[in-house]
Amino acid sequence: MKFFYRFPYPRSIASGGMLFLYFASTVLSAQTQATPAESKAAAGEAVYQARCVLCHGSDGHSQTTLGKQLGALDLHSPPVQKKTDAEMKNVILHGQKNMPPFDGQITSAEVDQVISHLREFGKKKK
Repeated sequence: MKFFYRFPYPRSIASGGMLFLYFASTVLSAQTQATPAESKAAAGEAVYQARCVLCHGSDGHSQTTLGKQLGALDLHSPPVQKKTDAEMKNVILHGQKNMPPFDGQITSAEVDQVISHLREFGKKKK
């Protein structure tokens, strides 16, 4: 008399477990993946940190020493947030008042990413 049951297809259990893990990981990764807009804004934050923080500050309120001296605009302000993406791109690439031009220093894609990040400032409360 046998007391232990032997599964007729031992590999099916293992492959069934693997299939479960695959679907579980797919569902979890789908829930944690950022939307394209969020990814673009995150990439823009990296460019912003490298190029814009000195004057505009990490929070975008332009309260840095240099930002105050140059009269850098608060990026949360309605006049900045009301600009179209094309207007913002023009300012970033060609400069405005005391802001230097960044044309030739960053790519068009990076400018778009920075603009996406700047739009996030408009969503945050001061």
